[in-house]
Amino acid sequence: MKTTLVIFSGLPGTGKTTLARLAASTLRIPLMRIDDIVASIPDHMRIHADPFWDDMIGILLNLVGAQLELGISVMVDSVFMGADRMQAYNLAMRNKAAFRPIYTYVSDEAIWRERVTCRAEVSPPEDNVATWETIQEQRKVFWPWKEGSALFVDAVYPVESNLERVVEFITAAHVELKPL
Repeated sequence: MKTTLVIFSGLPGTGKTTLARLAASTLRIPLMRIDDIVASIPDHMRIHADPFWDDMIGILLNLVGAQLELGISVMVDSVFMGADRMQAYNLAMRNKAAFRPIYTYVSDEAIWRERVTCRAEVSPPEDNVATWETIQEQRKVFWPWKEGSALFVDAVYPVESNLERVVEFITAAHVELKPL
């Protein structure tokens, strides 16, 4: 398989981390997560503003770029709110890597809200799991994906069938995508 950059994008609670972990394990491709970068920053240094998140994405993509330069495929799990998608695309092009964007969402709002609420209730506070309210704030600034610019994966379908679609998409020799 050609060196590939796979990005999993979507708002919290849409199944991107679940799929990213399963796909990374199945295909034996390293997975890098924005949550791991953010978790390494002490609480007193975290400022929840755009420069902070831009810096975190910059760090993440620098790490990704170092792997791509070595010819190692990488999967990335982050919300990828908008402009950072183009940064990832440009990184893949600079390294002559295939670019495989995957957008996760939940088409049934009630199911999505229930998943988010249940997850927030069982997660320890130090995990900083997004609440439904914080997701609604993120939703206001999340750029919608254009149809055909990524693989769209709806989390109302079983994980096994979504994983199958994701693996096929990642391993395809050629994928026609519309511009970001």
